[in-house]
Amino acid sequence: MISALFATVSIFLILVLSEFLWRKAHVRGEFARKFVHIIAGCFIAFLPFWVSYGWIIILAVGFIFANLVNRYTEIFHAIHAITRKSWGDLLFGLSILAMAVWGPNKWLFAGAILQVALADGMAAVVGTHYAKKKYKVFDHYKSIIGTATYFVASFVIMVFIVRLGELTSILSNIELFFVASISLTILENLSGYGLDNLSLPLGFVVIVKLLGVI
Repeated sequence: MISALFATVSIFLILVLSEFLWRKAHVRGEFARKFVHIIAGCFIAFLPFWVSYGWIIILAVGFIFANLVNRYTEIFHAIHAITRKSWGDLLFGLSILAMAVWGPNKWLFAGAILQVALADGMAAVVGTHYAKKKYKVFDHYKSIIGTATYFVASFVIMVFIVRLGELTSILSNIELFFVASISLTILENLSGYGLDNLSLPLGFVVIVKLLGVI
């Protein structure tokens, strides 16, 4: 109970900090949204190590409700500080809920959430600020440098999760890291309108399970 309360307060403080920085004009636009996305997401990724999946389900429902309310009240501007159409804020909460209901190995939960919180977050920040060449996938645009950033970050996360979690696979580690990361990079490219916030965590677990990770 105390751990769940601490987790709730911590996430709330991250949102308050993001709003403070937004009002002081230190962070705006896509960077403001990804600031919350990366910090809160990295924190949430490791919740199963000290909070039960039951509590994470409750927190995820609250997170979805808070984001839904914020869409119409804009209490926290940084969460939805973009002009393009996106359901990412709600889908991120839904992905946390889905992962908690699924209840995989704790390290796989961490890896799944980090794929969208850290890898995708870094790709968005780098792609927004440094992209010179873009390409179109269906009706949305991606940058070469953003995609490359996602692949590298995804690869590093895979190494981190497999090594620290002492996970094994039917593939050698280098094959596992490459196949999983390139598959997720393709999935990230195909997912528009914030759908990657849901497809990447679920896709991560499905892919590593198909590759025999235990």
